[in-house]
Amino acid sequence: MEAHIARGRAVGVIRPPGSKSYTIRAVLCAALAEGHSTVQGALESDDSSAILSCVRGLGAGAREDVGLLGIDGLRGMTRSSELHCGESGATFRFLLAIAAAIPARTVVRCAPSLARRPVRPLLASLEELGALCELDSATGTVTVIGTTRRGGDVHLKGGVSSQFLSGLLLSGPLYPDGLDVHLDAPTVSQRYVAMTMHCMNAFGAKVEVTEGGRHYRVVPAKYRPTDYRVEADWSAAAPLLALGAIGGDVTVQGIGADSLQADVRALALLRSAGARLEPTDDGFRATGSGLREYEMYIDDAIDLLPIGCAVGAVARGRSVIRGIERARDKESDRVASMADGLDRCSVPVSVEKSRMLISGGSARGSRVSSFNDHRIAMAFGVLGSATGGMIVEDAGCVAKTYPGFWDDLRSLGVEVECRE
Repeated sequence: MEAHIARGRAVGVIRPPGSKSYTIRAVLCAALAEGHSTVQGALESDDSSAILSCVRGLGAGAREDVGLLGIDGLRGMTRSSELHCGESGATFRFLLAIAAAIPARTVVRCAPSLARRPVRPLLASLEELGALCELDSATGTVTVIGTTRRGGDVHLKGGVSSQFLSGLLLSGPLYPDGLDVHLDAPTVSQRYVAMTMHCMNAFGAKVEVTEGGRHYRVVPAKYRPTDYRVEADWSAAAPLLALGAIGGDVTVQGIGADSLQADVRALALLRSAGARLEPTDDGFRATGSGLREYEMYIDDAIDLLPIGCAVGAVARGRSVIRGIERARDKESDRVASMADGLDRCSVPVSVEKSRMLISGGSARGSRVSSFNDHRIAMAFGVLGSATGGMIVEDAGCVAKTYPGFWDDLRSLGVEVECRE
């Protein structure tokens, strides 16, 4: 599917879908809690479908109603299973850690797009715990024979992916004696780990952090069922606020500045570019005109790279985005993907090892590839509202986290035509 975007000023009030990160964590915690839980406001997307499919594969019950999930947790996990995580990297990595704590054979599969992304550091930690892990590098399929140990100490590299640590923490309550995770360095993307601990705590699990963030102890305690509400997704809110910032007037509801989500840093990014952001009773109102160059370090909120590039393309002057290395190992190489699209839109861009320099103010609409990456597609949808004449290829990939994105742009007054 292609999305054809005409130039238009976005005006209106919109509520983004539920947080993908919280949805995946809440569904998994609920599935591991013995009894019935509910998850309200959960994201409905390809990634959330993947985690629901996987917990059903483990033996949990999962019923979907409008705006509400009912999860019947496991009374014991000893069954062998085969799980397919689709394109959800978090689901894939979290389930590997869970599988290692199950005394059975679990085959964990993922889409080809995930097979190239790093996973060996996590497998090394799982093998230290006594699990047997066999990786098919060509397909990304991992066969896990779970450990019979009651818990103990495990070591992990801290500078690769926060999802490795989150997966181990989420598996911790399955070990009767708890789990101690020792990092060789503080983890990257610490906000995502904070989200994991926040969600675990809501389901009765407790994590203690010591040694300056190098030691995480999951205290022995089982998950307990609960009623959980998922907050709105800041990763989805960021492009909506950017629509207002580039010359529109958009109020985004359901978001707060106190969120643990990493992409709450969109507020700082847009303000540094000269956008006006006013808090409302239930969110933020974004307006702006004549955005200026900005500079930002983005490693701790790496999903903001695409929309940060789109803002830089509109802003006058040269914007600098630093800390870009980890963006190369996402659904696409987002550094290369954005550089390619910006070049097609006549935006001068220079890529170095750890930063991108974007000379804005002359962007024009063009045909660009999404590289089947939802965040790339949304970023060029936002840029297209400022330039007009934008055609985004493979635009249906937004279904991964925000299936209603193009409809929401239309509801705000941006002319979007989706063509098969």
